[in-house]
Amino acid sequence: MPSVTAGYSSRSIILHWIGAIAVVALFISHEGSRDSAMFAFHVSGGAILGVLLIWRIARRPLHGFTDKPEQPKLLNLISSLVMWGLLLSLLGVVVTGYLLPWTLGNPLDIYGVVSIPSFMGSVPILHSITERLHNVTGHLIVPLTLLHILGALKHWLYDRDGVMQRMFRSHSGGR
Repeated sequence: MPSVTAGYSSRSIILHWIGAIAVVALFISHEGSRDSAMFAFHVSGGAILGVLLIWRIARRPLHGFTDKPEQPKLLNLISSLVMWGLLLSLLGVVVTGYLLPWTLGNPLDIYGVVSIPSFMGSVPILHSITERLHNVTGHLIVPLTLLHILGALKHWLYDRDGVMQRMFRSHSGGR
């Protein structure tokens, strides 16, 4: 019988895949012009999906991690660094995304339905720093995701150890 940390719960798996799809959609929509529907989705959709991403990010350390696979310690270290890099980059991009309109003294507008007022006045230097951090953390997600995918493929095609399948089959009592 596998240990309770041998896999993930169905909730974690669903959050993983919704988060993955959301991140790809938000990254692609960032490239739209500021007055396009794509960019409106990036801002408003990002504000909505950001809540889900923060919940997912907070759940992972609170609910624990699965067992490390049998492989060299260096690969487990790289795996941990990639995972923490992804979690921190996602958190950074979400938090800075919320701050971007507020650092200009503007409300965070969500599809014209909800408007969350700024808690500060316009601070151009803070806006510039926030914008830079948003772009850096957003672009860091790309190579970290590629490393994550390569690691999953290694476990599936080379090691054949069931690690990748953790994100497709839930385990009762899983993380």
